[in-house]
Amino acid sequence: MTHAPMPTPNEESTQAGFAKIYAETNPPWDIGQPQPPFIAIADQIKGPLLDCGCGTGGTSVYFAKRGLAVTGIDFVAQAIALAQAHAQGNGVHVDFLVKDAMTLSTWDKRFVSIIDSGLYHIYEAAERRRYVDGLAHVIEPGGHLYLFAFAEGPSAPGGGLTRDDIAQDFAQGWEMEAIDYAPGEINPAFEHPEMLADLKMWFAIIRRTA
Repeated sequence: MTHAPMPTPNEESTQAGFAKIYAETNPPWDIGQPQPPFIAIADQIKGPLLDCGCGTGGTSVYFAKRGLAVTGIDFVAQAIALAQAHAQGNGVHVDFLVKDAMTLSTWDKRFVSIIDSGLYHIYEAAERRRYVDGLAHVIEPGGHLYLFAFAEGPSAPGGGLTRDDIAQDFAQGWEMEAIDYAPGEINPAFEHPEMLADLKMWFAIIRRTA
């Protein structure tokens, strides 16, 4: 059984790494609902909403229950199957799709809001910029990205991200409306919570200006 909190870009396949985590562990990020910063500003989030890297659907289902039109994407088929069951069990509809976030630039759907709760930070620098280009393609002008990502620190897989990393990635066609450290929750069933005890997170609200 693997105890790594998330796969790194140096593994044989990031997608295979995440599939293994869902199959063999209790993922630390799988808390069945949005992380606290999203709940705190839930009234600001409008639909149609894209939950990018939706996992087992806790965030998507939460906002669907608030009446928003929600699409959730993840490249792990097992996660999407669990997300669909989660939505059905809560009596809501979410358009869950097995989709790689790196293909957003070829998608014809558009969204007023996008949530990224722990996807952006898995990518290395060049991949992050490609991903941001995809986000720019699918978000409406004036729309908002709500971003929750590892901050720099010894507990962060891959070392985390600095404020400047995020600012540079979103320098063209975006406005950083807010960014600060924010609390995060860990799945209580995660086998090694001490691995993430000192983890810091960023929460950013970023508006598309172009």
